[in-house]
Amino acid sequence: MDILRYYCQGSGDKEILNLLRQIKDKQQLSYEINDLSTNGRYDPQKEKAVYQKDFKPGAKALKRTTGKSITALRSAKHGNYYVSMPGTIALIDKGQMTWWTHTEKDIKEFLQNLFLTGKIPV
Repeated sequence: MDILRYYCQGSGDKEILNLLRQIKDKQQLSYEINDLSTNGRYDPQKEKAVYQKDFKPGAKALKRTTGKSITALRSAKHGNYYVSMPGTIALIDKGQMTWWTHTEKDIKEFLQNLFLTGKIPV
């Protein structure tokens, strides 16, 4: 069973949330919203924990399927993690992350394509 997981700050981007609802209705693809903020503020501990738990174990496989390194979610200069800023969406299959993208533009483009075609990129 596939599920989309949206990592965001607060309630997330309204357009992304609307697309997720539409996809659930049209494609029967469930989604989860993971708010990584604490009291509406960036929480570096939550960001790091999610990065370590959800992304790092499958980093090599994710690089093969997406062509992107998960290090894009980190700041090399300061060592901070930015899974929810500006946002990340991941495809979870049987409990394993199989695909991901980030930035609102890329997320919206992916979701619009998924809504129209029903095709998952893996």
